[in-house]
Order: sequence, then C-alpha cells, then structure tokens
Amino acid sequence: MAYWLATAASRRTTIWVKRFDPVYWTVDFPRPTMAAVTTPMDLAGGPHGLRVDAVFYRKDDLAGLIWASVDTVDHPLLGYETSRDYRKTQLQFRWRSAGMKALDAINGPTLTIEGRDAAGVAYSWYVRLWNYAVGSPTDAVISLDFAALNGGFALPGEAVPVWAGDIDRMFVAGRGRL
Repeated sequence: MAYWLATAASRRTTIWVKRFDPVYWTVDFPRPTMAAVTTPMDLAGGPHGLRVDAVFYRKDDLAGLIWASVDTVDHPLLGYETSRDYRKTQLQFRWRSAGMKALDAINGPTLTIEGRDAAGVAYSWYVRLWNYAVGSPTDAVISLDFAALNGGFALPGEAVPVWAGDIDRMFVAGRGRL
C-alpha cells in the first residue's frame, strides 16, 4: 500500500476561512444533558448560521457552544489558521431560544472568554450577553465589538474590560430552566 507523509511545505492549495465560520463551532455538555450543533444551509447550499438543540434533564444543566482560536479537531494541513488576536473583530448574531434561561435572567446565557490579559497573565472574562442585546430576552440581536467588550454583570458599574489580543477560546453557555 502506498502512502504519503504530507508536510506543511507540500500544501497544494490555500483558501480563506472567515473567522467564526459556522462549520467550525463545537458543542460540549455534561451528562445527562444532550446537545447538537448544526449548520442549516442557505439557498446557495452554504452554511447559514448555527442551530443548537439541547435537552436539559435537570434544573441548571449547562451546555456550551465553543469557538477555539486553535483548530485542534481538523488535520493540521486542513484546519483553519491560528489567530488569537480579536481586537479588530466584531460578531453579530440573532439569538432565539426556548426552554432555557432567558438572556435577562440572573444566570442567563454568558460568553466566557479564556485567554491572557495585556500583561500575559491567564484570565477569564464573563460577558453577560443581555448587556449587548437589542430585543426581547428570547429573541434578540447581539452585537459584540471585541475592541470595546466588557465582562461583568451590571454595566458600566461592574465593567471588566476584555483584552482581546490573546484569546484561546470562547464559549456561549446556556442553562436549562426546568
């Protein structure tokens, strides 16, 4: 059987992948919660957004939608480029939910950002999505500008500025509301 050990130098083509491409998000959860992330297709046949379906069996079960700056799932020659600097990045999405805690709840959906602060010290920021939402607690547009993003519950009083220059991963966590 013939084989070929590919190296980075033998890469045949390079394509551009937009940051936050829907097909590269993953989902994680503890048992007995069940969850799946899918990418519905648009009319042109390409991925159009994300859909997370989750089943929560206990009160306060948790599921998280994850974006990693380093692609650890795909083959090194096929994965997306590592880029931990999000300072010039904006993310806007439509949030629609049912059967889970609403955006405005005390323990509502949160964006957790893991990385390092400007001094290189490991840090985690907790961004309350309701602070960046326009709409209702179950149907809103959320706009995140990483250059001006703040963690904390009540803004501006409890604001903890996010330094977006060295992010390892981020995840949106939601809880069931049985």
